[in-house]
Amino acid sequence: MDAPMARWRCKVAVVTGASSGIGAAICEKLVEEGMHVVGIARRKNLIDDLAKKLTDRRGKLHSFQADLTKEADILAAFDWVRSNLGPVHVLVNNAGMVQNTTLIGGDTEKWRKTFDISNESLLYFPDMQKNNIDGHIIHINSIAGHKVPQTPDFNVYTASKFAVTALTESLRVELNSLKMKTKITSISPGVVASEFILASGIQVAEEVAAGLLTFLKPEDIANAVVYVLGTPPHVQVIILKRKNLVDDLAKKLSDRRGKLHSLQADLTKEADILAAFDWVRSNLGPVHVLVNNAGMVQNTTLVGGDTEKWRKTFDVNVLGLYMKKNNFDGHIIHINSIAGHNVPQTPDFNVYSASKFAVTALTESLRVELNSLKMKTKITSISPGVVASEFIVASGIQVHELTIRPVNDPF
Repeated sequence: MDAPMARWRCKVAVVTGASSGIGAAICEKLVEEGMHVVGIARRKNLIDDLAKKLTDRRGKLHSFQADLTKEADILAAFDWVRSNLGPVHVLVNNAGMVQNTTLIGGDTEKWRKTFDISNESLLYFPDMQKNNIDGHIIHINSIAGHKVPQTPDFNVYTASKFAVTALTESLRVELNSLKMKTKITSISPGVVASEFILASGIQVAEEVAAGLLTFLKPEDIANAVVYVLGTPPHVQVIILKRKNLVDDLAKKLSDRRGKLHSLQADLTKEADILAAFDWVRSNLGPVHVLVNNAGMVQNTTLVGGDTEKWRKTFDVNVLGLYMKKNNFDGHIIHINSIAGHNVPQTPDFNVYSASKFAVTALTESLRVELNSLKMKTKITSISPGVVASEFIVASGIQVHELTIRPVNDPF
């Protein structure tokens, strides 16, 4: 078992909407990791069939039949879990539905069901609080919870997923206020190849379908769940700015399967960056993975501030386009910041926040450009909150929002 998931072994996980697609894939992954998983859905027989296939795995899959639009069914399910398996440590709120209706003159009962099915995750929260569980609540949200699709059929569904986005943030605030250990994460996939859309009866416009060059697989979302569960309660990150520190780290890693090399460069100087990549190309070959982690906070102001400090803050975030020449099946990863999405309410982060907003836009622009060039290289932006390092002193982290999209997704 991989070390990051070891702390969840023999713990209880509940997965809603578990009979097929994403929910079934998540159940399978968590059982493989040694968890006792309870799959909740209307089609209990499908969960039972999956459980039979997983009898040789480290964990165990249980099934419970429930209509997740009915509060009584949900409460009964959690009563059963509590009585038979014990407290829940991981709750994956995967249930969702698209109802074929309209906003103008539509079926209000379908509206209600669409919203109701997204809210069941809070019903077990009092038990987590009572037992002071060091647990994790994961909402399987949607890219439609951040951006409205340009098709009327997703009307109420999109509104319900925007509500999930807000619910996740509100729950995070509440968890913090209660000083609870439970973490909260929203995972937002793009279009997934499953029976979800087929069951809705919705017709996807031909031009939209043509743009979906690649669908995500349910297993992709399951892997994302394992990833966020694998993040420890506290993370120590060392920022390696100076070559001697990289050399020291290389010595510690001499018995590992790979090898760490060091190069000294001032990342505000383009000549230094180009020289570094020339050295890599000449001595090691083409780059397959580029992690753009450099960043700085300059103590200055916007009103009457030091423009040289502004320039350095922006310059240090601009490397990352080297892979085009070789067209490798590689990956560029920008270590962005939560300050690249929400401006901190402190003037000290003024130019830094602006530079990280630029990284957010740069990542998206680069993704569009990579798609237009039909390149295989993937682009990802990772946005931590405050990290315990010499960059700034703070506490641990949780993955709060994780967006997953296939390569070449046009949206």
